[in-house]
Amino acid sequence: MKKISLLPLLVLTAINLPAFAQKTVSDSLVKDLSCNKITANEIYRRMSQQQFSREFHIPITNWGVEARGGLYELGVCWSLSRAQRLFFYLNRWNSPSTVQGPQTLQVLNMLRGDATYPMLLNQESYLRTDLGLLGNLMDGVSIRKGDSNTHRNFRSEIEKYELERFHKLGKNLKYLIGSGSRSKKNNRETKDQLVGNLQINKLTMLIVRANRMAQHVVLVKRFQRMNNGDINFIVYDSNHPGEDNILTFRQSDSKFYSPGIVYGVVPAKDLNDPLGVYVVDEKERDPIEATLVRYYSSLCSSLNNR
Repeated sequence: MKKISLLPLLVLTAINLPAFAQKTVSDSLVKDLSCNKITANEIYRRMSQQQFSREFHIPITNWGVEARGGLYELGVCWSLSRAQRLFFYLNRWNSPSTVQGPQTLQVLNMLRGDATYPMLLNQESYLRTDLGLLGNLMDGVSIRKGDSNTHRNFRSEIEKYELERFHKLGKNLKYLIGSGSRSKKNNRETKDQLVGNLQINKLTMLIVRANRMAQHVVLVKRFQRMNNGDINFIVYDSNHPGEDNILTFRQSDSKFYSPGIVYGVVPAKDLNDPLGVYVVDEKERDPIEATLVRYYSSLCSSLNNR
């Protein structure tokens, strides 16, 4: 009699057993993230665009801070865009709040530039300046050093990061080369990088240059392909935090345009002139990814221990 191997049948049966069902985790950022595949790219793919909606924008408009002893004024758009990306990725809505007491200082350190990032568990369903996550950060903390007290809060740390990041001239000098739009080749490369990033929810920071001395930083959240071949990039713009703004890549001439952004930067400029656009701070995503992988790995471990 011919022997029949039972091994394939046993394997098929085992695969269908409930014990072998994949465990997943979901929260306000991700949906059905498999515990068998906790990687940065998989976390990106499982993110919900709802988390990046304008409802969750920092409700504070870009302001100016004196630089170089009052020599000139510098807007804090770069620091606010960075903070917005951190809040989009690290904040968890409708969770028991942990941004109080010692963790407030940890979050302020993160905004200042410390690469050790905490997860932000927030009981509010949106950012507010009087309650919850942002309220605690606006109140800040007092730190005593020797005989003096230092008070730190959201505004002080946003300003400190902006001043330090802007004045890294070795890194920023290239953004001053030229007076406006970049070459078609550079624009197409930037467009392709943006599309590639946003297809898996890699929010991307941009310098938008109206002219050599008029520049602004925004955070790109998603894109829309238009019927005529143009691409609209939807951005958080700290000059207009209550709404989304739009940066358009025009297919016909391979240039970027944004009357809405330019109006908040250089009111006297022709709003329809092309812009210089630069991707910045891609490596700033590394500590975010490490924090997310660590957080979701911990959640999955807690499921396995139940």
